[in-house]
Amino acid sequence: MVSVTSNARPKRRPPPALAVLQRALGVLEAISPAAASLLLATLFTRPRRQKLPKRERDWLLAAAARPLRMKSGVEIPLYEWRATPRGHGVLDEAPLPTILLAHGMSGRAGQLGGFAAPLVKAGFRVVAFDAPGHGAAPGRRSSLPEMLWVTEEVAAHLGPLAGIIAHSNGAAATVAALSRGLRVRRVALLAPPTDLAAYLGKIARLLGFGPKVAKGAQTLLEKRYGLPFDALRGTDLARGLAQPSLIVHDNADRVVPTSEGRALADSWPGARLHVTAGLGHGKILRDDSVIARVVEHLTPEVASVEEE
Repeated sequence: MVSVTSNARPKRRPPPALAVLQRALGVLEAISPAAASLLLATLFTRPRRQKLPKRERDWLLAAAARPLRMKSGVEIPLYEWRATPRGHGVLDEAPLPTILLAHGMSGRAGQLGGFAAPLVKAGFRVVAFDAPGHGAAPGRRSSLPEMLWVTEEVAAHLGPLAGIIAHSNGAAATVAALSRGLRVRRVALLAPPTDLAAYLGKIARLLGFGPKVAKGAQTLLEKRYGLPFDALRGTDLARGLAQPSLIVHDNADRVVPTSEGRALADSWPGARLHVTAGLGHGKILRDDSVIARVVEHLTPEVASVEEE
């Protein structure tokens, strides 16, 4: 008899509170799969608001804040960082090349505030926004399609962009927007997910739902937004993109697997992948070496814009 030793880690038991929730939702699924799908679709599009850390408050206080009224009538806050003008009333200064910062699901503009000062020092104007349902913006619901549309609308308001830095769901929205004609010279994506259906399935399993409920929720969301999930698959969209792209992903990311960033980089002509270690999904946004690498990737745009 051959003895085989398995190196696989034992399956972790869920925390007691989650185990109770999973059992309760399992009962709901058994009684009414349709109701379970509706609940999953609701939870999947309900971002969580979190308390703003002091470092993010300080970053936002260094910005000029103003509202932007969307086509829907909803007003969202824009935050702008730029170098202090050389003098009052100077009208002939060339406009600064603009970098847009786009947060992820349950994120906020302040999370990317660490990029502002280095980019301003490099010669950029930097703009971030709170999407509806996030940060200081009104609303309680969000989704990848909605993040796509708000990114397109903010970008159109700002004019042609020298670059965009986007995290997580904001990165997925950026890829979709680029495929629809968004004008951006260079792109930096942090922890980009590529498959919305797979992520929905992951959330469904976490809550104790089966594939049937996940599929039902997907159908509801596709009908609500008029966009099939397949049309938002990043690896498919990236094949038609030409912008120089830096993709940064951490090997300890428990929200979006590193394999998704790698697959996106493999699909994107000219994309470069940088894998970090031990930062996870959130700390990657404020790591000094990551910020320096992203700024270096975007900096050639200062010279190219000024030459035009």
